[in-house]
Amino acid sequence: MHLHRLPDGTDDLFRQYVQYAFQPNAGPDLEESDRPNPPHTRYGLYPDASVTADDEPVTICSSYDFSLWVRDSLVSAGGLSTVATPPEHRRNGYVETMLRKLCLLYRDDEVSISVLWPFKHAFYAQFGWATASRRLEWETEPSTLRSAATTGGTWERVDRDAWESLDAIHEAATGTDDLSLDRSEAWWRTRQLRSFGTNPYVYRWRDDDGERRAWLAYTIDGDWGDRTLYVRSYDAADLEAFRHLLGFLTDHDSQVGEVHVETGTDNPLHAMVDDPDDLSPKLTTGPMIRFVDVPAALESLSYPDGVDATVEVGIRDPLLETVAGRYRLAVAGGEATVDRVGDDPTGDAVASIGAFSQLAVGYRGADALAATDDLETDRETVETLAAVFPETATYLREGF
Repeated sequence: MHLHRLPDGTDDLFRQYVQYAFQPNAGPDLEESDRPNPPHTRYGLYPDASVTADDEPVTICSSYDFSLWVRDSLVSAGGLSTVATPPEHRRNGYVETMLRKLCLLYRDDEVSISVLWPFKHAFYAQFGWATASRRLEWETEPSTLRSAATTGGTWERVDRDAWESLDAIHEAATGTDDLSLDRSEAWWRTRQLRSFGTNPYVYRWRDDDGERRAWLAYTIDGDWGDRTLYVRSYDAADLEAFRHLLGFLTDHDSQVGEVHVETGTDNPLHAMVDDPDDLSPKLTTGPMIRFVDVPAALESLSYPDGVDATVEVGIRDPLLETVAGRYRLAVAGGEATVDRVGDDPTGDAVASIGAFSQLAVGYRGADALAATDDLETDRETVETLAAVFPETATYLREGF
């Protein structure tokens, strides 16, 4: 089997595959969306080494190229999306073959990390991906937020041409937060400030000194008397700006019965309101991550000052033989040198590629992994790995 970029003239075919996989209830004649996408590449898995627009792939996917902040470093990542196989080609192992070939292509292109939003966690876990972050979903009456809110300054509605000012707020809010995305102009215009079906309202807040410090994009769904305001994306430069954002939401209490907003797990909203029982946040898993090139990924990261350590780690990988093996990691002066020293997944510590990727990006610490047997090692090595890879708050909020 061969992985090819989908040839020109296959837009309708691609849409048919994706529609059947994700919107089968719409029937076979789903209309094309006018919503543009950020730059991405569409791939298909074919039996032949050369293809034309008349050839049909057995499965397809899309890949977005972007950079993520991981431990104070920008790292190239591939965003895997729209994996779709028509029913006549299922249960033949084609998705596994396509994933393997795509990961190898990432390695060739010096992309060391793959990220995806799973339709089902267990499906991608069997191929080495693991959860990279979690999120809180809050749904409550606007009045519940009033005790945490404040007012003042000026809210103004903006359009997609205001993306640069929103990007500045985003950088002030997230900085180099782990797994935050370095958003391009195309990403802002086509992903953040547009939506499938209904485009969002976009508002920006200025404080009394005229400084821009918060923004949000939202839609309102439902019928009169049963409407919900869905915050699709937002940034607040600090806690005061977040309180003003909450004030903006409470001002919709005459229009909507519920407000829905997602945050990272470290968001303090629960402690800010007078009656936290009315919030009832729901904890959900987010995207999944895996390394496709262990030395390249680890050597691109920054490490804690004052930590000097050498450890050998064995990594198991169900998808990539080129990843499975033994690695020597030497950390000094905030940098790492990584060498593959054997093909057997043995060492001072042993983990799956998914668990090791979680450790490296900070989603799960060495103690937590060892407690669930996802990291096989002794106490001394746990302490070494905990110093090298301290646990941190990760939050990848981007959809793709």
